[in-house]
Amino acid sequence: MNITNMLDKLHLYIPQLSIMIGMIWIIYSAHKSTNSFNVFDYLIDPTTNKASITKTLQIVAGLTATWIVCRMAINNNLTTEFFTVYLAALGVSEAWSKFIGAKYGSTDKETK
Repeated sequence: MNITNMLDKLHLYIPQLSIMIGMIWIIYSAHKSTNSFNVFDYLIDPTTNKASITKTLQIVAGLTATWIVCRMAINNNLTTEFFTVYLAALGVSEAWSKFIGAKYGSTDKETK
């Protein structure tokens, strides 16, 4: 494989890498600002102060699904039905987290 073929394939990933770098920069900036935002609050269970495997897997699943939707949109393959299912899955995931937090008396500020 020569360098020209590599560069031809590399330009296909520039929009996706730009989106990813932009999102990382926004999260990093919010985390380092003077407000009370802490990115680790999304991974830590407030009742045990330890990392929650459920929260971690939920974030990984959401990021993966978002990556797929962005990739499909860039390639003009995103359908209305697929986007609706994507939004519904994210909504159900968030609603389930709120329900479990309320049921088991989470001290999370967003739950109450």
